[in-house]
Amino acid sequence: MILEIRIPSPGESITEVAIGSWLVEDGDLVDKDQEIADVETDKATLPLITPAAGKIKIAVKPGEKIKVGDLACMIDTSFAAAVTEEEPKIQLHLRIIF
Repeated sequence: MILEIRIPSPGESITEVAIGSWLVEDGDLVDKDQEIADVETDKATLPLITPAAGKIKIAVKPGEKIKVGDLACMIDTSFAAAVTEEEPKIQLHLRIIF
């Protein structure tokens, strides 16, 4: 499934923002609730956070001005299993001595 990540409203009177920087690269695998970009307004910098794990496709260049509600990126959740597979696996070896 492809999820569209749109710019959320940072406040009532704000209609335009800029992507200050992307914290991930186009095509990266991202986790659920991961901060992926800094959204800048005239008054504050806010994080853009993923609602699901998957592969990211960035639609906006850093520094580009966009309107609230515009598409920032897409997440292909069919890659979510690959994200969990990349997590390191910890193995414990117990030695019992009598």
